[in-house]
This record gives sequence, C-alpha cells and structure tokens, in this order.
Amino acid sequence: MIKKLTLKNFKAFEEETFNIAPLTLITGINGMGKSSIIQSLLLLKDNYNIKNLTTGHPISLTGDLVDLETAESLCYFKANDRKVSIDIVDENSLEGNKLNDYCWDLDASIANAIELPFSFSSTGTLEDLSLFRPSFIFLSAERLGPRGEYEKKYKRNFNTRLGVQGELTPAYLNNAANANQKIGLPGMKNSKLPQGADQLTENVNAWMSQIMALPMKTISNSISDSKFKLEYKFEGNMGKNFSALQVGFGMTFVLPIVVALLQAQKGDLIIVENPEAHLHPAAQVEIGMMIAQAVENGVQVIVESHSDHILNSLRLARKKGILGEKDINLIFVQHDISSGTNITFTDEIQIKDNGKLTKRPEYFFDTWDDILIKLID
Repeated sequence: MIKKLTLKNFKAFEEETFNIAPLTLITGINGMGKSSIIQSLLLLKDNYNIKNLTTGHPISLTGDLVDLETAESLCYFKANDRKVSIDIVDENSLEGNKLNDYCWDLDASIANAIELPFSFSSTGTLEDLSLFRPSFIFLSAERLGPRGEYEKKYKRNFNTRLGVQGELTPAYLNNAANANQKIGLPGMKNSKLPQGADQLTENVNAWMSQIMALPMKTISNSISDSKFKLEYKFEGNMGKNFSALQVGFGMTFVLPIVVALLQAQKGDLIIVENPEAHLHPAAQVEIGMMIAQAVENGVQVIVESHSDHILNSLRLARKKGILGEKDINLIFVQHDISSGTNITFTDEIQIKDNGKLTKRPEYFFDTWDDILIKLID
C-alpha cells in the first residue's frame, strides 16, 4: 500500500510530499494541480506496462493512461536543474509491513523531448507495488457515456480490466455472470442481500439500486462476438429492459466504480476521478459510503473530487467508525498568489472521530456557507 508520494519539479509542484492514506481525497479549485498528483502515478504505470521501467528505455510521456506531451510541459516552470523526481514509499505487508522506497529521476533538460532518460533507485522490487499489479484500476473523469452497444476491446496498447473510461465494464459484467464470479471481498456484500449472496452481479444490482434509490437490475448481453448491449430493468416496468441510451448518464457513469469496488481484493489500488459525475446528491453520498466500505475491507482508493457530498459522506463514515483516524487523508491543493509568486502548495486535513475537520482553509467546500450568509443577510 502506498504511504507517501514525493514530487520534485513535476508540473505545478516544485517539491511536495503527500501522505497517501488507505483513502485519499484530492481536492481544490480548478487548475491548481490536483490531477498532477494522479498523473505522476499514471506516468509510471504507463511505462511499466510497456517495460520501459524494467529495461531502462527512456520514459515516454505519452501513453494509454496519461499524455504529458513534452519535457517542457512536465517540468516545473521555475526549475533550474531540469530534473523531475517521483518518489514512492510503499508498505509491503508480505514483508512484515516493511517500508520500501522507489525513486525515479527524469532528465527534462531538452524542452521538446517526448522520451526522457531516467535513473532509478529502490529498496524493493517493482512487482511489489500495487500500482504495477494487473489488478490496478484507473477510472478517468472522461468516462464513456451511454452507448447503444459496447465493444469487447478498444484500441489501446494497454487497458485496465474495466477500461480507463469504464468502456470495458459491460464486457466484464457479461463474463462475470457467465463465470458466476464472486465479489472480491466478503465485506463488500450489500447489506440488503441475504447471507451467502456473494455473486458479483447480484451485488452490482443491489448496490446500484441503493445508490440510485431505485430497485433495478443491470444487464449486459452479448449481441455479437465483439459487441455487448448494456440495459437496465426497473421494478414495476413489467419486465421491460431499457437501453443505457434511454436512462441518462448517471447510471452508466457510476456503474464502473461500483464494479471496480466489488471485484477488488485486499491490497488492490483503485484511482477514481470525479465519482460524483452526473449523480444526484443523495447518490453521491451513497457512492462515497461504498468507497469507505471498500477501504475498510483493505482496498486502497485515491479519489479526486469537487463534491461536498462526497466529502460529507466520508465524514459520516468516519463518525460511524467505518474509517479510522489513519484511514483517510484530505489533500487540498491551492496557490499562494499573495506575494505574486503563484506557488502551488497543499494543506492536509484530517477528519476527527466526530466527523469534524481539523481545519477548513478558504475555498475548501465553504461556498454553501458563504451563499447562506448572503441569503440571510
């Protein structure tokens, strides 16, 4: 499980160390550098997939998970030595919770370079990092919306098992139903299902019904050797199935997240951008609580979000004891423009036992309070 991430001269960050908890929520107003934290991990994953990290071939800035364009785009704009560093501290439970350090130093001295020479040092093996396991899942903010049909494969050299945009989720669900696949962790069984109900598809239906506050079933049928149709069936509609195109974006956007959490096993790493996209506030709270439950059961989740409902669901999970003191960290990315330097920095905020925050910087989900004050003034 990743414990720390240090970035030096990486995009907006001159040098910053982030504490990565079992559940890490990254937030901040637009354009501050939130995505850069996740992009540093995706850059390494991309280059591990194509074996650059293991063969010593220069690191490519363009991959299936992230496109960082050129060395000029990658390197912090005030950097003098033009060396970009990514350092990961990981805890290996198989070695008695031993901490291992992995550091990549990239040469960004040629501004238009798209492949960067690098040096590497470590105290562990790359295969031990959850980031590099086949089970790693990344779901981008730009998820694939409702379609009349979904492909079995999409044109990527590498893809996660659900697709970077969630585009492989219908195919995954169809295979899971045919194989009678079980959920990855017993603790993720939906509470409304009877004891022993551990099939992945029945749990997907139960969680989707809970999140959307609408009794429903998700159905993925093969319509050819290479295509699948995603449909939804709702209670009280006389058995009629509705195409994903007919039910709006929210269900299709949240479905890959639900499946990712249910198929995950202990020690897996999942990164999700904007889980709140296209969801009603109550549904946002439910998916936030589901994420907390997965973390309670041993999955590491990194979330980027702008939603106060996601934040408040995690506060509620903390108050209910689902998450402990060390289970969650909030990283708030912001700029210091008071001195004219426009320097990016971060605040790390914890949630107390009662769900209250240790601090609330300006622009940290305080807009609702500000508007209420104006309304009653």
